[in-house]
Amino acid sequence: MVFLIFLGGFLVFAASVLYWLLGTNRYGGDRPAATLQLTARKGATADAAMKPEPCRTIRVYFIKPSRYDEEGFVQYFRYGVQPNNTLTVLTALNEAFNKRYAVERNVRLETVIWDEICDGVVSPETIKAIKEKAREDGVELLIGLAGVQSNQYPRGRDLALQFVAEGLPTMMGGFHVSGFPDSSKFLNECGVTTVVGEAENIWGLIVEDFLRGELRKSYSVTEGIRAKTGQDDITVPLITESLLPMLDDRYLTRFFNDTMTTLDTSRGCPFTCSYCSVKNVMGRTMRSREPDAVVSWVRDACRNHGIESLFLVDDDFFRSPRWEEILTGLIDVKKEYPKLSFMMQVDVDASCYANVADGETETAKHRRSKRFTELAAAAGCYQAFVGIESLNPDNLNFATKYQNTDDRQHKWKLEAARAHVIDKYRRVVQNWHKVGVSVHAGYMLGFQFDGPDCGRVAVETLKKIGFDLVSFFIMTPLPGTEDQVRFTREGAIIDWDFNQLDSQHVTLKHDKMDKESWLGAYRDAYMGFYSIPRFLHSVFTVCAGGGLGAEARRSTLRQFTYYFFSHRQGRHPMVGGIWPIRRRDVRRAAVTDDEARRVYLGGKRFDAILRGDAGEGFAGAPA
Repeated sequence: MVFLIFLGGFLVFAASVLYWLLGTNRYGGDRPAATLQLTARKGATADAAMKPEPCRTIRVYFIKPSRYDEEGFVQYFRYGVQPNNTLTVLTALNEAFNKRYAVERNVRLETVIWDEICDGVVSPETIKAIKEKAREDGVELLIGLAGVQSNQYPRGRDLALQFVAEGLPTMMGGFHVSGFPDSSKFLNECGVTTVVGEAENIWGLIVEDFLRGELRKSYSVTEGIRAKTGQDDITVPLITESLLPMLDDRYLTRFFNDTMTTLDTSRGCPFTCSYCSVKNVMGRTMRSREPDAVVSWVRDACRNHGIESLFLVDDDFFRSPRWEEILTGLIDVKKEYPKLSFMMQVDVDASCYANVADGETETAKHRRSKRFTELAAAAGCYQAFVGIESLNPDNLNFATKYQNTDDRQHKWKLEAARAHVIDKYRRVVQNWHKVGVSVHAGYMLGFQFDGPDCGRVAVETLKKIGFDLVSFFIMTPLPGTEDQVRFTREGAIIDWDFNQLDSQHVTLKHDKMDKESWLGAYRDAYMGFYSIPRFLHSVFTVCAGGGLGAEARRSTLRQFTYYFFSHRQGRHPMVGGIWPIRRRDVRRAAVTDDEARRVYLGGKRFDAILRGDAGEGFAGAPA
């Protein structure tokens, strides 16, 4: 009885604390507001000290679309998980334009960023309100659907066509249109401008064309360096001098942790994994930002925006050509701001060779790995996300992920190769734990050599190896990848609805699994790793210590809890948020591109776009 009374009291206390946390700082109320003089001094125009001149103002909306849920409603959450790096980088590009042209040409770009997953659903009424507000304020509008992933493309496409139908110049960029020309072609036909690749060295051209009224159908990177991909070579910009993200304090309050933000210090990925779209959009040539600029940006973020945690969104920070300089600089920043910490994405070699195993001789590879882990920990790294993808070396070699098997020539027998892979993963975990850093593994289910028991078998082994967290993904043919091209040729893709490419839907045929058994393996993986006993063990032992640092333990507990509940609520943790809000007034109306064209543009209007002679109030095809 005493225990029950104590438990009841604890639950009431916990609920009170949760209520206080969720109701505080929602809109950044506790952040100090800057005092600005919004008008000229009295009589300034009367004595000719200030002459009013018309200023051409373009209100640019950068909108990150959400996606549709199982019932066709737009996914929207009270809190997001992490800010979108593309939105903050694009904001910086606008501010740079203003510094250069505001006085010289009397033109100003006004930036509005809108992350649909946590800022709210953009409804038809919202679009009309955006248009009416611009007319009321006397400003021009430019709409940009930014950073659109494949599973967000249907929602982004629907929004783009609705904006076009209102006569508003509209653009779309991101991995999907950059890697899948068919979607770009469709959008261009409908009057939507597409931006292929990275925007840094073409944004100025886009703005100039807009100011002249000559916005093109499509833009792509034409200046920079040639980079190899999984297929054809592409041009990518050098980012040494590129602008770093511009933080928006209002935007930060839309996330559960408003002291966390994202930062990219390098771009590209040198590897050849057949399922990955990164190399096809950003290339295999690694490019780094200037380390001094990165360190200065982090210091400013801590000092002026209260940032305490970073997610380095580099696809593989260990392969950045300037990682040592960046980590050394972050160590100095951490001395000034001890709360600073970060998580990052790396490959297995980042920590695997940080120790010299029996029978090995120390090499430059060992020294590099050891120095990387030690510097990362000293700089505040609390978690490393490592893409292991599979325990089966045949799967890894089939996906050309040779960096995990060290068997590019396929010389080893299966058992020896499997033992090598598992030993490599075990060293990854042990060496990160040795410096107090937790390890989050990425794991894919449904490779060619997987069977119905692949989820259960994977969980048993991953727990034994000691991974702190695991993100499980259903094998998904992302548009533009070698896998997607091959599966299309083989007729293996059974679902072409891009909204389903969220890593928890089956869209492929499989030789050993039907759809239900594949989904069953996915459930086995999540329910096995994020089981109730493991959840309680993590809570009451604060992740069992395991040599982890304090922030590593806290973050692991937070993420374990989030993953535990997200899967049980039917969402993949990486495409969701916290506290879902259902907007029943906006629901999906089309699946295919042709359906979307008919729903949002209609036959006659679409014909007018193709002719380029659309009437007033409706956007014609761009020049």
